[in-house]
Formats: sequence, C-alpha cells, structure tokens
Amino acid sequence: MSTVEFKDTEPTKEIGYITEISGSGAKALCKLKVLREMANLDSEHAEFSPGQIGTILKIKVSKGFLFLTVRDVKAVQDGGGAISRAEMTLDFLGHGIRAPMTETGMIFDRGVTDFPIPGQPIYPVSLRDVEAIFADNDSNHFHLGNVFPQHLTPASINIDALLGKHFAILGSTGTGKSCTVALLIRRIVERLPHAHIIMLDPHNEYETAFADCAEHFDINNLRLPYWMMNFEEHVEMFIGAYQSKNRMIEIDVLRRCIYEARLDNNESIPAEQVTVDTPIPYKLSFVMRFLDEEMGKLDNPETLTPYLRLKNKLDELRRDPRFGFMFSGMLVNDTLNTIIGELLRFPVNNKPVSTIDLSGVPSEIVNVVVSIISRAVFDFAVWSRGNDARPILLVCEEAHRYVPTDTMIFNSTKKAIERIAKEGRKYGVSLGLVSQRPADVSESALSQCGTIFAMRLNNERDQKFVSHVMPEGAEGSLNALSSLQNREALAVGEGVEAPVRLLVDKLDDDHLPSSGSPSYSVDWQLGLEDPNFVVATIDRWRRTGQQTSE
Repeated sequence: MSTVEFKDTEPTKEIGYITEISGSGAKALCKLKVLREMANLDSEHAEFSPGQIGTILKIKVSKGFLFLTVRDVKAVQDGGGAISRAEMTLDFLGHGIRAPMTETGMIFDRGVTDFPIPGQPIYPVSLRDVEAIFADNDSNHFHLGNVFPQHLTPASINIDALLGKHFAILGSTGTGKSCTVALLIRRIVERLPHAHIIMLDPHNEYETAFADCAEHFDINNLRLPYWMMNFEEHVEMFIGAYQSKNRMIEIDVLRRCIYEARLDNNESIPAEQVTVDTPIPYKLSFVMRFLDEEMGKLDNPETLTPYLRLKNKLDELRRDPRFGFMFSGMLVNDTLNTIIGELLRFPVNNKPVSTIDLSGVPSEIVNVVVSIISRAVFDFAVWSRGNDARPILLVCEEAHRYVPTDTMIFNSTKKAIERIAKEGRKYGVSLGLVSQRPADVSESALSQCGTIFAMRLNNERDQKFVSHVMPEGAEGSLNALSSLQNREALAVGEGVEAPVRLLVDKLDDDHLPSSGSPSYSVDWQLGLEDPNFVVATIDRWRRTGQQTSE
C-alpha cells in the first residue's frame, strides 16, 4: 500500500457543477481559477489536478460517491468575451459506497447505481479515494505500477480475473512492452511460485530475464518429435500450402500412410481407438516402406508423382540438421510424458516458467512448432483430471506472427491459439498475447482478451483497432494512446477495478529482457576487440546458431 497520509474522503473544494447527463457520462462547467490554483499546488499530498486529461473526479450521491474521468476540456467564454470557465466531458468510472470498517473507508464497484442530476457539484478525489479504487493488496492481487498522474498510488492487478479471461499487452516498439511482459510474469511468479507458464519467445529476449526461475529451451535441447503432430500439421510440414492437381491425392496418401504407421507401432491402445491424430510414435522407416509398396502397385508414371514428392520431402527433413529437434532418429521412442512434463513444468522444481526460444527454428516450420506446443498445452489441460490438475498460462510474443488476420498463412497455429482464446477458460488454459501491431492480430483471438494493457501506439490503424476490441468503454483514455510516455500503459478490463493509466515499475537490471536498442553513439566509436570476430560469427551462422567450441 502507498505510504501517503490519507485525507478525509468527504468533499473539500467544489470545482464546478454538472450541466448534462447521459447513459455513459456527463458534462460539467468548472471554474478556471480553481483549476489553475489546484494545478499549481506543490505539495506531493495535494489533490489530483482536476484539469488533467484522465484525472478522476467525484460527485456525492445518496449511496456514496460517483467517480468520473476527464475525457476532454475546453474553454468557455462568458458574455463579455472573457474566459473564466471550462467545459469538461466526463466518463463514468464507477460507484464508491461508504464502508467505515474497511481500511480505505470505501468499497468501489463498477457501474452506476445512482445517477447525478444537473446542478450537482463536482469535487477532486483524494489519495485515499484512489487507494480504495486501485490499490488492493491481498494475495489475489499484485502491483504492476503506479496510478497516473501523481504516481503515488499502486495499481493492483487481479490475478484470477487477469488470467481467467486472457490478456493482451500491446504497444509500439520501444515503449517498454517487453519489460512490462517480464515484470508482469515476475510479479505473478512472486505471488504464485507453483505457477505453470510457457513463453513463446521468437527473438530469445527472455532467457536472461527469467534466468533464476525458468527452464530455457532452444533447438539444442528442445525435443518435439514429429509424431506429436496431428494430421493438419503433417500436411503443412510434408505438403505445404502449394496448390496443384495432385494436392488432394498427396493428402489422401499421407493420411493412409500416417494412420498405418501409428497402428503398426501401437502397443497399448485398442486399434479401433487409434486415429491419424493420436499422438502415438511411429517409425519413419515404416513410412518409406509403405510409400515404396504403394508405388509398386502402380503402373502409370503420373500417379507416382504424389508418392515421390512425399518421399523426397521426408528425405530432405531427415537429412537437414536444422530439423534435428523434430526428426532425429533418437526421437522414435515414446517420450511424451517427459516432454510434456518439462515444457509445462510438472513438477515445477523451483522453475515455474518455460521460455522457448524460437529464433533458431527454421522459418518454414516455425508455425508448425508453435502449433504443436499450443495444441499440446490445450489438449493436456482438457484431459487433466484429479487433485493435481493445474491451470496453465501460454504467453505468445509477436502474436501477429502466429495469429494473423490473414487466413491463408499459419492456419494450424492460428486455429490452435484461437481455440485457446475461445475455449481455454473452461479447461484452465490462459492466453497472453503480446504484439506491436495489434491491427495484424486476429480479431477473433484479441477480442477474447478480458484485460488489455495498451502502451503507446503511433499507428492510427492500430489505435482504431485497439479501441474496437477494448472490453469496456474508455474513450477518454484511448484518445491518449499516442501520447503515453515509455513504460506507461492504459489497463482496461477484468484485471483492474476500473480503467487506469499507470506507470509500470522498473525492473532490476539483471531481470531485463535482452530487447534494448543498441547505443549507436557509443558502439560506433569503438574498434574491434577480437580480430577473428567475423570468422567466429560466420562459423556460428553455418552451425545454425550453435556456439563453436573454444
């Protein structure tokens, strides 16, 4: 809780009065002289400057106080042409009911149960009022930052509401988005050390940020056997999206091939329960023999094309070292228990987070890899039973890459993540979407996020899209999206008591993600320290990012 000395919640100084009421807000006339006086107060315990956009004001009603936020302010001339008053447009924030036995003396609730009438006076809020609205400090909340504009009151986030209905963190590059993601995850883990969190990290930003509480996976230790793919993912991997007259034939051949391969290697499941999607290990050698046998039954060269294409693709994947984490000969054994346990952190073993570095995954199959992981998270949650079943959080960085608005690319990945967005809450799977281009993220997925942290967005298209998918009205605050400073965010939705503009706390240096911009003014003044720098870089490049031995 904030250490400021609380003031009385009763109104002190009237700043104006209501002139108009609507279902979503109100208009008021205020005295410019009073607004100027309060804006010039130097005391850190002063009332919130009521002339600021986004500032909270209050009206006394029969059941307590009605709180409103300032959307815009404009000057009003009097009869003689002088400017002595200001007209404010206000948005309803919620209702505060007196509760003397509580720490803050008030209980805040969203919605309006008692509308004011024209002529009622408006008052500034006190720090105690803001504490009552935003600063919950129980075990179901964590503090992410401080409330605008004084930045004295902690902004609390409700963990169950945040995760139970998904969340999104949106903002242009350089606004502090990655640091906000890292801080949010750390605050959750501090409160809940037995969490189960999986982070899809396209640029390996978070390995250092969670070095003390995460298990890190990259292509050197990640194991995702080819047999974990469902049939749709097999099609994307072996056939691709190209269109030809033989495409449907290839798909049919592949379906029969994978089904027979799974059936051949099945020892524990009744044959009638095995499908082409059942995650049963199968041998690639069986697939090659099946294709050869089927080809031997054909005498028309044109009909051999689908079989030859599949054989060539399979040979290519087996030989390419970049695909070793999926197609290594060591992955034919049934290791699904170990793979799922390690990725989903069962047991936690003091590392509740899994960071999955996708930067080394070949671009042509990264969508399939993300699809396998996302689907595995969802399917495991669906089939979890008993006292040890636990909720899981999947955080998807660069979400516009994997759940794009374009329906022609990354189809299996998009389908897997959208399924979590739509159905995950029922099974205890939470989704966190992170993107600097929200307009390029699937609206179907983003609109399911009950809490949105919107940081500065410079692109008008992105701003309009965010306002469209916001879970509740916050028009006045949304207008300020392009003017937010770095580390500032507008938090709206289920995870906060009311829409709030907050300044996100700073992370410790050793917890920062490795996403900072280079310092050109410093780096370009320095010469090379290692004369073999270029040689070593190219060597790592040729080894697909693996560190070379000394």
